[in-house]
Amino acid sequence: MLMRAGRFFINEPLVGLAVTILIAMSFLGLFAAWLAPYGPAQTFEGAYSLPPFFLDGYDDRFLLGTDDVGRDVLSRLMHGARVSLLAGLSVAVLSISIGVCLGAVAGWRGGLTEAAILRTMDTMMALPSILLAIVVVTILGPSLVNAVIAASVTAIPGVVRVVRAAIAEEKRKPYALSSKLYGASGPRIVILDLMPNITAPILVQATLGFGDGILNVAALGFLGLGARPPMAEWGTMLADARAFVESQPWLVTAPGLCILAVILSFNLLGDSLRDRFDPKLRSRRGLT
Repeated sequence: MLMRAGRFFINEPLVGLAVTILIAMSFLGLFAAWLAPYGPAQTFEGAYSLPPFFLDGYDDRFLLGTDDVGRDVLSRLMHGARVSLLAGLSVAVLSISIGVCLGAVAGWRGGLTEAAILRTMDTMMALPSILLAIVVVTILGPSLVNAVIAASVTAIPGVVRVVRAAIAEEKRKPYALSSKLYGASGPRIVILDLMPNITAPILVQATLGFGDGILNVAALGFLGLGARPPMAEWGTMLADARAFVESQPWLVTAPGLCILAVILSFNLLGDSLRDRFDPKLRSRRGLT
């Protein structure tokens, strides 16, 4: 298995880099309380808007400088990694859990049940995801938890359609028909027979949804509808720094690069998993 994983990373260097970035970010976020030089809300009097180490005037105590109220940027990035990654994980878990249930019901039952579920999902998909998330979080109220719920709502329709299509295809296969002829109930067939055979598209959807969840939560935080100050979250850090884009661009660049790196890594990983699990794409690209 280790040899196969090694060959995979050699053949897919970008995916290997993506996995390395995600592991590093997860490690920094998980152990931020011990690895970060300072607390995320700790301020230093007189150390306002200090530049990072590669610019003149930096302070040795603050590798990536400080913000306008004297907080260490590096420490906030590390603590923000934990908040953003947990938010993305929560979005993926919620959207997959609800989406799989609805998609399985629609795909197995068909008829009016399927039509009702799919038309509801079509209505939700008619709105841009960020607009739908803004509507949901405005109704619930600005907070990190509500931002996670709003981002999860926007991700559900995609999961529902993927699972519904997979269930509708699998239920016509001989093994599913045989289980039905033997008297197995619908829930048993779906859970024990069909679900194990559609884990691949669900896994791909979860991976891509993880990155989208981080992006949507960060976007809501940037708009002031997500995490509340002084919580360190990458989107909120961008919002706090937008007034200093010209005078102190490093305050915007640091969290922006973190968001870019994590989302790009999840997208690369999700695309690679989709290529691996899809026989047509695998044969087209010569993957083994």
